[in-house]
Amino acid sequence: MGSALNIIDRLIHQWDDFTEDTPAQHTVQNWSAADPRLRGAQTLHDIENLARGPITAHTDELFRALLDKAALTGAEGELASRTVLQLMIGRVIHTSRAMTGYIRDADERTQLAVVAMYDAIRTCPTDKDRYLTPHLAWTAHRTAMNLARVGSREIPMAGVGVERTTEDEPAPHPSEELARLLTWSVAENVLSSDEATLLAHRYGDESPGRPSWVSIADPRSVADRAGVSPAAMRQRCSRAARRLAAASSRYLDHDMR
Repeated sequence: MGSALNIIDRLIHQWDDFTEDTPAQHTVQNWSAADPRLRGAQTLHDIENLARGPITAHTDELFRALLDKAALTGAEGELASRTVLQLMIGRVIHTSRAMTGYIRDADERTQLAVVAMYDAIRTCPTDKDRYLTPHLAWTAHRTAMNLARVGSREIPMAGVGVERTTEDEPAPHPSEELARLLTWSVAENVLSSDEATLLAHRYGDESPGRPSWVSIADPRSVADRAGVSPAAMRQRCSRAARRLAAASSRYLDHDMR
């Protein structure tokens, strides 16, 4: 579990900074004053304490309040999303461990588990108000495992990009969906073109010499292509992926039009 904690350690250190951040504490106090579901929470530590223990109706109210705020744009939504992620950090570690048979690199597994949890947070149905922590845990776990399984083997490109005319036909191939997402992210200024290109090389490149896709490319070759070290490449991908996750609800709204 050693290297898997690298990303988790960074998240925990980041969380420690949040708990000392005065604007963040003011935001929590405003939430508490305006939302009965968050009364008694004057600090981020208070929210952590309220979320501990068995799942109760009060736990669901607390998570529902945070998830409602996570849907907001700007700093308030980002703080709420990050708070829920912290409350679910144990499930992120569990999901990372579960992907060991599909992805060897521990940092890669953990990064994927974090992104999947962010996506579950930002897309949780607004009318769901019971058993929210199991819902988030299972949704994120299922998403991460599905992506890990795709990434563990090469997928023929046949059918990728082909027009679909009936509801019975399969959903877009992950590489096709990735291309759509990255194109949208640049158009909407979520990512720069360089960041989108880096993610495309990392998660959607063709295999050399044959018509298939790999979902996770060799980190050293991607880093060499970008002119940086593998560690720097992973860090850039992680930052870009977090921004994509934070904007996921906007993309889903756009994609459903």
